[in-house]
Amino acid sequence: MNTQPSTSSPTHHQARGFTLIEVLVTIAVSGILMSIAVPGFSTFVLNDRGAAQVNSLVASVNYARSTAVDRNSSAGIEVCPSTDGKTCSRSADWSHGWVVLDLSTAASPSGPTLLQAVASAGTNTLIGTGPGAQGIIYTSMGGLRGATNLVVTVCDSRGASFARDLELNPIGTPATTQRPGFQVNGTTALSCVPAA
Repeated sequence: MNTQPSTSSPTHHQARGFTLIEVLVTIAVSGILMSIAVPGFSTFVLNDRGAAQVNSLVASVNYARSTAVDRNSSAGIEVCPSTDGKTCSRSADWSHGWVVLDLSTAASPSGPTLLQAVASAGTNTLIGTGPGAQGIIYTSMGGLRGATNLVVTVCDSRGASFARDLELNPIGTPATTQRPGFQVNGTTALSCVPAA
């Protein structure tokens, strides 16, 4: 048997790329997907920022309350809006942040001891209403001095329909919005217009 090596002609592979139509279709589909995803992400960021600010304020209020009880503070522990992160601004605008102060050292040359400072970032507005709009003081019993109350409403560029709030009752217990655009009771609509 005589075998001869087979001689096959070399196969030529043609390099294949994307056609112009395929590239244009891919770009168009990507554009459509981006137009759907970007507004959804923006909404997510705004929702998250509002919830984070409310939760941060709740944490500060709870911290002030527990510190007042732990220290048995006769003067009290104050939570108030602040523009400098050191002192109370004595306004109803909580948008720049707030501080927690130990008032037992208020008579010292350096003033009340700063226990916590929280800076508020972003463009949301945080407006306080009620007798405690400019600040609240927790007593050693864990309640609010003067049986005052406070509501802080957090609004963003979307308006009152997406607003959230923190409400403190006269004994100092915090509650937050469960349904955006409505107070804690779930039926009263929130307003982003500061009370005159």
